[in-house]
Amino acid sequence: MRPAGMKRKGIALALLAGLACMAWFTVDPGRVRWLVMVLLGGFAVRVLLTGPPSRYDEEGQVK
Repeated sequence: MRPAGMKRKGIALALLAGLACMAWFTVDPGRVRWLVMVLLGGFAVRVLLTGPPSRYDEEGQVK
């Protein structure tokens, strides 16, 4: 069973937030920590900018 649409985005963002929290508390302060935060932030922006899934299947038929 696959979660659909906005639920998937929420799960992805929650996982990225969890990774960011773990990285913040485990990585030593400095350039590496900020690099990790920038990378995770970039992934979060990419998730937010994705459009809704298509209502058409591979054959062009409406689902």
